[in-house]
Amino acid sequence: MTIMLKKFKYTFMACAASAMLLQACSSKDVIELEPQFSLDAVNNPSSISQVEQVLLGAYSNFRNGNYYGSNSGTGSGWALMPDVLSDNLYETIESLANSRTMVEWNYNPGTGQVASMYQAPYLVISSANIVLRDVDKFSQNVQQVNRIKGQAYAIRALAHFDLFRYFANSYDRNSTTDLAVPYTKEFVVSTAAKPARLNNKEFYDALFADLTQAVTLLADVDKPVNDAGALSRPYIDLTAAYAIQARAYLYASQWPEAIAAATAAINRRPLVNLNQAAFTGMYNQTNSGEIIWNVQFEANQSGPTYLTYFPAQQRAYFRPALEVATISGTSGLLRSEDIRYNAFFSNVGGELALTKYRGKGSNTDGAANFIAFRTGEMYLIRAEARAKSGQGALALEDLNTLRAARIPSYVPVAGLSGDALLTAIADERRRELIGEGHRFFDLKRTTRVITRGSTCGNTNLSPVGVCTLPSTAREWTLPIPEGVINANESQVQNPGY
Repeated sequence: MTIMLKKFKYTFMACAASAMLLQACSSKDVIELEPQFSLDAVNNPSSISQVEQVLLGAYSNFRNGNYYGSNSGTGSGWALMPDVLSDNLYETIESLANSRTMVEWNYNPGTGQVASMYQAPYLVISSANIVLRDVDKFSQNVQQVNRIKGQAYAIRALAHFDLFRYFANSYDRNSTTDLAVPYTKEFVVSTAAKPARLNNKEFYDALFADLTQAVTLLADVDKPVNDAGALSRPYIDLTAAYAIQARAYLYASQWPEAIAAATAAINRRPLVNLNQAAFTGMYNQTNSGEIIWNVQFEANQSGPTYLTYFPAQQRAYFRPALEVATISGTSGLLRSEDIRYNAFFSNVGGELALTKYRGKGSNTDGAANFIAFRTGEMYLIRAEARAKSGQGALALEDLNTLRAARIPSYVPVAGLSGDALLTAIADERRRELIGEGHRFFDLKRTTRVITRGSTCGNTNLSPVGVCTLPSTAREWTLPIPEGVINANESQVQNPGY
């Protein structure tokens, strides 16, 4: 992966930033920025191994400081930012206010963090499109091509879907009036490349077409995508493709499809059952647990934690809302008897901190992997889809199964149905998935209301005084960056900006 990045880092990053943020890039930019070493893997690969190097580049771009990685008090756009934007975490008086604009929903088309978050997934998409452009040139081993090509389709779909979650105003599957984002299927270096935003129906059609391709191809490969006995799962395999499908079908309200995809993932990757070491081990790379796909971080690669917590300095910019968990472990949604409590939190400076990404093993360098998909989420997707399609008993069974795997001596709940069941599933998502990139989107796709808890407005605990985001607020959707609007007349700004 490192070798590949050295080959084309400067040209590719500069052009991708322009081509995908501004939707254009001139050939002059490429010539001036081209380094002295070979760009064969991007421009004219001579072997399947060079194509695979570009695929590794797509994975490395998931580590971007504004995607699943983080910078000093910023970034972590699809890792911790959705918790910061919502009601799961509160900003502490230790914070240096590096992300205050985001926390207080005060962003606009000129906000730099929004522009960086818009750009980051397109860097991934660019690499995936290069792979798909070239991989069929080397088809001696069809199953090898399937393995590489299937990952590229899944990667392209996931990055587009992540953009859609922030920058689309509605998740309505069949809307032909609500605007999604462009679905970029080619790597084009040209000032004439000015794609328009698709409507939701067009976007979902393209997304699910890519995911169908990914599932089909990854079901017939030359060798396992991930090592079976490894402690991490850094590449997208068939199980991960099913998991991406399940999440996307949930947003699209396609309940039978969400159930089927989640079930396929569950059958291939069982839950961790009341095993503290195995559950905690997923976050410090001592056990693969129920990981379906994780973004791999190594030393000095700025893992996901630095938006909220600095392990070496024991400094917490954001802490769990008291409604989620407390230092005593006796109140809030997550209690100390739950195996998730000790995996996710610890005492830092006399208060609870979200420390699940402190490092690997006993290290505290912040180079923890980010688990983008795991089996617990699949149970909750299936439970919600079942509850919303008239299968309340099966939905409750999924909910009870998950809780029994997390809480010793758990007594199954009986009789939940209707709105009460959906509320229980939503609360369980909050417990299970805190700090894993879901809460803001869960509220956006359901109730669309944020009411921050007791810490908000309490100046002794937090400097943040903006405590409520109503359902009609424009800030549920991030603005298209002004650089994109200025460079591409085909782009349309989101409502209210």
